[in-house]
Amino acid sequence: MFREISVRIARRRSLQFAGGIAVTGAILVFGSGPVDAAGGTQIVTGATGGGILSITAPAALALPTLVAGSSTAATNLGSLSWTDTMNDAAVSSVTLTTTNLWEAAGAGLNIPYANFTITVGPTISPNVNNTGTAAVVPAGSPYVLTGAPTADNTTYSTAITLATASATSEGTWTEAGNQISIAVPANTTPGTSFLATIQYTVTG
Repeated sequence: MFREISVRIARRRSLQFAGGIAVTGAILVFGSGPVDAAGGTQIVTGATGGGILSITAPAALALPTLVAGSSTAATNLGSLSWTDTMNDAAVSSVTLTTTNLWEAAGAGLNIPYANFTITVGPTISPNVNNTGTAAVVPAGSPYVLTGAPTADNTTYSTAITLATASATSEGTWTEAGNQISIAVPANTTPGTSFLATIQYTVTG
């Protein structure tokens, strides 16, 4: 009787151990053999909105101190960016125009835009998703601004061109190297604050 019990226990232990090996072996065989698979599809749709023609002007700029009879150092105008995704046949361009530096009418109280020099930076940075011909900086810089002399702070100078692109150019560009210098008349009134408005325009 005791012998029979011992044998049965031993056999049970042997079967349990063998069963563990069989499971492990099954895992190894499963990993090295073909795998069953099932597939499914997903439909993805999308639609474009209307084309975009926009421009983002640089932030407000404080010029260096205006010294009567001297010109200011060239000052960076800040980062200008624009987008043209109209996908039409129009050639796009970006222009700049400005009012006088103004405090009031009268001698020494305003600085005409004819005293402004604009230097256009040579580099235009395209967005990675742009297509078509790259936008370029046209020849002509630096520009001394022109236009009919005015005694106000609402009339703008003749526009200058900062960048041009072909009819195939689509995307977003950034121009961050433009500079301005002001020739300050000798009779400019001391202790005076002036303000001008620069306008940027993209057409395309």
